[in-house]
Amino acid sequence: MSELSKVDTPGHRPSTPYLSRALFLLLVTVLAWSCSKTPIPEPSPVTRVFASFNALHLGWDNGKDLHALARVIAQFEVIALLEVMNLDTLQRLNAMLDDLTGSRWRFVTSPEKLGRTTYKEYYAIGYQTERTTFIEHSAFVWPDTLDEFEREPFTASFCTDNFDYTMIVMHSDFDRRKEVMRKEARALAKVFRAIQDRDPQENDIILMGDFNLCADDTGWVPLRSIPTMTHFIACSTLTAINARDELVSSYDNIWIQTTYSGREYAGTSGVNFYYSLAMRDEPNPALTFRQKISDHLPVYAVFVTNMEDDD
Repeated sequence: MSELSKVDTPGHRPSTPYLSRALFLLLVTVLAWSCSKTPIPEPSPVTRVFASFNALHLGWDNGKDLHALARVIAQFEVIALLEVMNLDTLQRLNAMLDDLTGSRWRFVTSPEKLGRTTYKEYYAIGYQTERTTFIEHSAFVWPDTLDEFEREPFTASFCTDNFDYTMIVMHSDFDRRKEVMRKEARALAKVFRAIQDRDPQENDIILMGDFNLCADDTGWVPLRSIPTMTHFIACSTLTAINARDELVSSYDNIWIQTTYSGREYAGTSGVNFYYSLAMRDEPNPALTFRQKISDHLPVYAVFVTNMEDDD
């Protein structure tokens, strides 16, 4: 696979009655004993932000502002990118991220472009190497022997601080009748279980991507039937921008099983509206984002990564 009192006057000793000194010593003794019984506090949580982002044909000649894209990506510790069209552009983006953040970035990519037709794309997972390590030889494309996916899910394992986990990245095919997306969503339940069962010592699985399907759709019933499975982006939360400068669709999402990853989940997730601040001086910030970066917005979840890993 490719790769935040009084001040005593000098010389004057204030008189202190013997009883007061005794009481003082007793108080010190009691306090010292009390402190010895106080549990050592847990370290403050260290949190990292993981994200998924459809980068809209990254590598095509479509007027994309790579420096602006780098500023979006730099907000995150680990990010899955969809619609990566060529690796040369990804390498340029990688160099920009290194310069922008002062940290070294690396991308793990699918070994080839994926897709049944002439339209194909790479999956890429980017991360800051200062805190995150890719588990060598863990990356692979799902062996789609039944041909259930237009673009097979891509999987890779990482360790961020003390938190080790496996990511499944997926960009579903689009069908206005939703039947294709529903078929792929149903098949993802099997993929999730199989990847989780590969290693009984590692159950932290994070599924993320652009599924072209709202999380409440019936296609997700098999995945939602897995105990404690949860998603972070509600159907009422819109994650894309149309040509009329409107927020539309709720296709991008992140799924985890809280039985295993709920302990690390910091309780914060959502859609990153980068343009609302960084592009606020533009006449139409959302439309500018769509034209220069992507028609999708990054979705993210925050995880605590400095606890002792439990699985």
